[in-house]
Amino acid sequence: MVELEKYKGAKSRFTCPSCGSRNTFARYQNENGEYLDQNVGRCNRESKCGYHYKPVQFFADNPAAKNGRFKKGKNRTAIDYDSTDKNSIQTNTEAKLSPIKPDYIPFEQFKLTLGNYEQNAFVQFLQNLFPDCADEIQSVLEMYFIGTFQDYTCFPSIDRSRRVCRAKLIRFNTQTGKRLKGNYDTSSLPAKLKLKEDFQYKQIFFGEHLLSKFPDKPVAIVEAEKTAIIASLCFPKFIWIGSNSKTWLKVERLIQIGKRQIILYPDADAFELWQQIASDANKQGLKVEVSNLVENHATNEEKANGYDLADYLIFQQNEINEINEFVDHYNSALEKVLNDQTLFGKFNINMDERIAINEVDQNLSRVEAETIAIEPENIRQIVLGLV
Repeated sequence: MVELEKYKGAKSRFTCPSCGSRNTFARYQNENGEYLDQNVGRCNRESKCGYHYKPVQFFADNPAAKNGRFKKGKNRTAIDYDSTDKNSIQTNTEAKLSPIKPDYIPFEQFKLTLGNYEQNAFVQFLQNLFPDCADEIQSVLEMYFIGTFQDYTCFPSIDRSRRVCRAKLIRFNTQTGKRLKGNYDTSSLPAKLKLKEDFQYKQIFFGEHLLSKFPDKPVAIVEAEKTAIIASLCFPKFIWIGSNSKTWLKVERLIQIGKRQIILYPDADAFELWQQIASDANKQGLKVEVSNLVENHATNEEKANGYDLADYLIFQQNEINEINEFVDHYNSALEKVLNDQTLFGKFNINMDERIAINEVDQNLSRVEAETIAIEPENIRQIVLGLV
């Protein structure tokens, strides 16, 4: 298995072969800690450099390397090649030294997805979940440029220069807000529009464009785009951004956000991983906290199923909606009783009966019996029993 070396301080980072920046280049290594070719890796200056030469690209450019053997020693190149192929390897590697130029979705095409929310299952779910927040929902949809494409919800990732780097398409269940599972449950706008066969995505945070728009707001990071949207409706004092996956979040990406308050809200299956990332980030001078809200409320089964902040907030909001629905129903019933002489007369008869029963059964005085009868729960029972 070959993967990028985990961050262990400056000693684990090298000079980028593309931009020349020191201590910004992470190299790929095998399970024994042996490196691949010195140019195989990724520069963490994603917006200014973007160099990322992957092992799969290296082996495609250098077929002879597939039959090479790993060398001993951490500081040596991991693959030992046939001497007859070294020149071709060097030539192919040098050709890769310029940064891979990312592609961007033309805004004229992207903006066609904006709107059509009556056909958007995720937006319909939000409107049902927050029935009294139509203006707030519209504001959040516009802030994150949420769109509609066929029966998909479009979640764009826009960088700080307002360029559309990617646009994920996800299909949702209108009633539950869960992602539909099956064929074509997720896709991307470039793929659907057939913009380019080898479209080069620039990976950034979902909502990254808001970092420059609100420079003084604290930042809250979750994994999924859906979670960021729901959380922004519940806690608008934060900028909510999404990492797209639990493993994409890295210290170097937190460094790019800057020295502002950052709170991580990991999914239940990523709590320990994000705790370690936060700890490493704080050693670099950042201000990163990790919320244990999800960790404390998720059951073991929910943790295994990736319970996240959105699940918690949806549950809480549904309980609020049930209470509000009951209150609305009761207030409507009470108004009918107070404004209908027949119903009001029946209400008084019921009250007199309860007072008399309390006096006899509990051996109470008239005043004591009336005090019990007019308790809110007793009144609610009488009112709801009449309407």
